[in-house]
Amino acid sequence: MSTVDPSLARIQRTPRRPSLGRVIFLLIVLLGGGFGLGYGWGGFGLFDGMGEPPWQSIVGAIIGLMITILGSIGWSWTVMRRADVGIGYGLASWFIGGGTGLFIVAQPSGSPALAVMIAAVLLALGVLFLVLGLVAAISRRRQSSRDERTMRTGTLTAATVSNKGYDFFRESPRILTTVTFTFVDLQGTQRWVQKTMVIEQSDPVVDGQETRLWYDAANPGDLRGIVVELARERQMRH
Repeated sequence: MSTVDPSLARIQRTPRRPSLGRVIFLLIVLLGGGFGLGYGWGGFGLFDGMGEPPWQSIVGAIIGLMITILGSIGWSWTVMRRADVGIGYGLASWFIGGGTGLFIVAQPSGSPALAVMIAAVLLALGVLFLVLGLVAAISRRRQSSRDERTMRTGTLTAATVSNKGYDFFRESPRILTTVTFTFVDLQGTQRWVQKTMVIEQSDPVVDGQETRLWYDAANPGDLRGIVVELARERQMRH
């Protein structure tokens, strides 16, 4: 028996969603990191070997690498906590920065064809990852809207955990695993659905645990149209 409301405790444990300001800041950081590497390594590539390499290239490569590492760590942390952004946006920012840096550093050398071509490829990759990021974000948003619609208009029933998806916790107090739920539809047919969940050691999931489940009674076999309350509360990204 617990003296604390488990739903309130779960809300308190849920990491706060990174702000839009943080997202924009990290994208600018990755853009700067890509620019530094593109400018720095591009400068080394265009160096004719006479004398010392331009100090701007040395500084750009070093600082660009440091900023890229820090920005990548920050971006990875952010995308794990926001479902409306993804790795694609970060890669797009980095590639666009790299292509821009290389294009600019090539200007004093007469814009060699190879440098311009590489810069164009980097920019094209940036645009590609931006489009992929937008497509993925739209897909996640549609799925979220569909889940909300199912919870409003679908059929509500009880579901039971038939396989919790893990044996025990190891070094980490948190596990990302696939949990299997079972329920019986209106026709009396037993069905199963699997959902990926983040499970905390302080609030484990156990076999036989009950939760609420919504589904489309007209199409109970549509697994993507099934919403499980327990899985929705403990999804990896919010």
